Amino acid sequence: MLLLAGLLCMAGPVMAKSLKETRAEAEQGNADAQCALGLRYASGDGVKADAAAAVEWYRKAITKGHVDAQRRLGMCYLLGKGVPQDATEAVKWLQLAAAQSHVAAMKQLGVCYRLGTGVTKDLAEAVKWLRQAAEHGDADAQMELGVAYFEGEGVEQNAAEAVKWFRRAAEQGDLTAQKTLGTTYAQGLRVPPDLQEAVKWFRKAAEKGDAEGQLRLGMAYSLGAGVPMDLKQAVGLIRKAAAQEYALAQLELGECHMHGVGVPKDPAEAVVWYRKAAEQGEALAQTKLAAAYFEGTGVESNVVDAVEWFRKAAEQDFPIAQVGLGSCLLSGKGVAKDEAQAMKLFRAAAEHGDAEGQFALSLMYEKGEGVEKQPVEALKWCRLASQQGHDIAFLHQATLEATLTREQIIEAARLEREWRPAK
Repeated sequence: MLLLAGLLCMAGPVMAKSLKETRAEAEQGNADAQCALGLRYASGDGVKADAAAAVEWYRKAITKGHVDAQRRLGMCYLLGKGVPQDATEAVKWLQLAAAQSHVAAMKQLGVCYRLGTGVTKDLAEAVKWLRQAAEHGDADAQMELGVAYFEGEGVEQNAAEAVKWFRRAAEQGDLTAQKTLGTTYAQGLRVPPDLQEAVKWFRKAAEKGDAEGQLRLGMAYSLGAGVPMDLKQAVGLIRKAAAQEYALAQLELGECHMHGVGVPKDPAEAVVWYRKAAEQGEALAQTKLAAAYFEGTGVESNVVDAVEWFRKAAEQDFPIAQVGLGSCLLSGKGVAKDEAQAMKLFRAAAEHGDAEGQFALSLMYEKGEGVEKQPVEALKWCRLASQQGHDIAFLHQATLEATLTREQIIEAARLEREWRPAK
């Protein structure tokens, strides 16, 4: 996005002139006009878009040392617009412009070093150029420099320094920086949590009509986190975000209707919003919709449709859906019974730390469904589920242990201690 943004920057006062005036000045050798005319051809502003013509005018401006034309020609090579794509040639022109303190060129050169595009990947060199652009006030570069400090990429990790650069970009109105700063404070990511500060930045994003900002501010009002609880205000903000086809907001609005939070309880309306989010690929919404079909909540019961939505979410490695689909396969509801496939799904969920998946897998090992009976494995997974507060697993653990030897119990406990969730 940073690289593409460079093509959208206007050329300043020259662009305010008419096409006729710009062309006349360009043909008389005015470098600013030549660059501006190149930009018109690149964007199709008043003329038929022609990337090759844009390159031609940039080159003419370059012969007179026009720095922005150098940067724009570099971008043409980087993106293959009007010239064959050539990242090495792109970097050459970006370096030339950056060496003359062209801020956008500095920023884009930093990105090239960070990604290893046209040059050997060098995070320290990336930080060097991003810092120069950031210190010249470029909000994108400030945001990228903040990320470098936050992740410790090319520079020693420093959360305070990261927040400083996020804040500088956010104070310039950079939407991504505002949301990043809000999330950092809301979740206490390497800084002390500060919900009021989080709300401040989410509000700024929401006031720009940003759907994510509206949702996050709405959630703050629904929880009374950083602001007084106000469910009416919360639902209003969430609804605005959902109207922008933001899947997470559609899901959350569905939850409000399903549970009667800030609106009258209406399962049928909840299903409408779950479906909108599910059709965009949101895994939790797909799972909620599957459960609604399975239970006949807000929609006529249909186990075949339930299986289909469980499957869509399970294919995204969503543990809750894997357990749901596995249960259908184990019972033969809405799909042909398949214990082996159910076992695979339960294991996938269990290995990612899902307590329901762990207990389901425990029962499979205990009963020998889809696999040979393995009591030690059964106890291992039962204990893991119990540790996460799975009530039935907690109660069943004692029953299971009563059937095992002391050595088996000790072995299961060892396996439990050594287990680590899959990444």
